[in-house]
Amino acid sequence: MKKVRLQAHRGVSTDFPENTMSAFWGAVEQGYDVIELDPAVTKDKQFIILHDHTLNRTGRFADGTPLPEQKKIADTTLEELAAYEFGSWFSPAFVGEKLPRLEDVLKLSEKTGIPLKIDNKFEHFAEPDLTAFLNILEDSHAHLAFTCARAGNLLMLSERFPEAELHYDGAIDDETLALLSGSVGPDRLTVWVPYKNKDTSWVTVEFLNEDLAQKIKQYGALGVWILSTEEEYQKAVALGADIIETTGSLKPRKGVEK
Repeated sequence: MKKVRLQAHRGVSTDFPENTMSAFWGAVEQGYDVIELDPAVTKDKQFIILHDHTLNRTGRFADGTPLPEQKKIADTTLEELAAYEFGSWFSPAFVGEKLPRLEDVLKLSEKTGIPLKIDNKFEHFAEPDLTAFLNILEDSHAHLAFTCARAGNLLMLSERFPEAELHYDGAIDDETLALLSGSVGPDRLTVWVPYKNKDTSWVTVEFLNEDLAQKIKQYGALGVWILSTEEEYQKAVALGADIIETTGSLKPRKGVEK
């Protein structure tokens, strides 16, 4: 009997506004195994959690009014962000929801023990920002996991964060997988592939299939994203999935026999 872990994509983003403390606490309360989140850096070099490069999709003025012009995170200070809320776009029940700071989610992990899987957006940070970002993570006692599309970054993080989970979602070939597995160990490596459905229609890489799953399982654990239905879940499990990402349509359950 082996439990297939469920990862909450941007928190439980079917039930709460994505990448907010409500979505992250929802993941804890509903029993998810991992929280996936997206780091970003502000104009004054503060780290917050937001997927997009701009505020416009999820951000509103305090009265719920949409932003009339494009507003980039990189052009906005942390103090200026206080003028916006990030809940009313999702539901009136979440009016006033603020963007989390990196420190807020680190404290959540420290308090609850839930791992935070940091999406590979940090790989695009400027070098000084990346250094500051990793320093903050290193000083925390949060349970960390990193996703990298670049094998070299994953190897660097494996040395700097020896307790962290390591997730890879870059190009899949035997040479790269052998390098990563041999360096960090198959018990520490998870390789991610997309499941073909409406949530991954934009993806151009190879989707989950039997041959790809068997290749990955030679080198580490298999992660599959983003699933919404029980049928998708069962097919992914049958192909050997060890961890499955969902926006919240799939809810945590007891162990799954594999």
